[in-house]
Amino acid sequence: MTRKVFRTVDVDIDAGTHEERVYAAALHPWRSYLRSLMLPLVRRETPLIAAMQKRIRTPLFDNYFLWTANLGTHTFFMVFLPVLIWFGKSSVGRDIACLAAMGVFWSGFLKDFFCLPRPLSPPVHRLTMSKGVAFEYGFPSTHSTNSISVALYFIALACEAYSPESPMRLICILAAAVYAFSVVFGRVYCGMHSLTDLVGGSILAYLLFWVQWNGRDVMEYIIIGDSYWVFLTIPLCLMFVGIHPDPIERCPCFEDSVCFMGVMIGLLPGSWLCQRSDYCVMGLKADVATLSLYTLLVILLKMVLGVALLFVWRIVCKKACYSILPPIYRAFNLPHRKFEIGAR
Repeated sequence: MTRKVFRTVDVDIDAGTHEERVYAAALHPWRSYLRSLMLPLVRRETPLIAAMQKRIRTPLFDNYFLWTANLGTHTFFMVFLPVLIWFGKSSVGRDIACLAAMGVFWSGFLKDFFCLPRPLSPPVHRLTMSKGVAFEYGFPSTHSTNSISVALYFIALACEAYSPESPMRLICILAAAVYAFSVVFGRVYCGMHSLTDLVGGSILAYLLFWVQWNGRDVMEYIIIGDSYWVFLTIPLCLMFVGIHPDPIERCPCFEDSVCFMGVMIGLLPGSWLCQRSDYCVMGLKADVATLSLYTLLVILLKMVLGVALLFVWRIVCKKACYSILPPIYRAFNLPHRKFEIGAR
């Protein structure tokens, strides 16, 4: 049977696959030592993943896991999280935004720290919608980190909101489990990650969920309270950017980490300011049982217009940053990472 391959990444050298002497010379000795301990685990799994793909791949599964992979991407969270805030779930939206931001940052941190490759292709077939995935390291899986941490959060919310006998509790748990399984197993099915990557991402997801869930009351108090502690988010996020390790190849993890630290800098102080503004409304709340045609039209307009504005704002901000930041870098001679072109 002929199988459809959606997009196989084709580059000269994948991230993490140069000769070992390159990494031994460039990395700190103990960083190189840790990498050498984990590399055989990833290498050993490559033929196993290739054999698994050969046995179970079908066009239906290809389509399913290729598209469900989008549920763990930045674009999905960029659209999904504001919707929660728009419709009255601001605390939930902030919590998941923090989970996603910390998941992207710390998984990217570990990827650039270990510089471990993805499963080799060939023999593994990579199914992806992303053109530059071969430039990114494999361990740990960011998709696994984000999807599992979010699934655990919603399971915890369901267990808190519904009694053990409630059918809604079971439905929420099953929905979260299907979401996490689809994204996580799909990373192996699509040849994008090894089991080692998934285990690393899952452990990181649980740690981030545990911190977020147990610290949510403190965060909510900081955002709603009268203190100015929330503005410590700005130097803290800048510090995180400063400690991000340098990779050997040009992995895009650092750019993703910077973007999500920017999200945190805007989200938390912005929420604090919104609580004290007469012009900011934290979501449209409506009773489902009493929805009128007018309310439904408002909800639809809010969704369409809101999502459209998100993408427009993203494009405008990107263009503005490319115009504003280079002169600042030139004026203050600010440092840049080794893979980045200096401001012109």
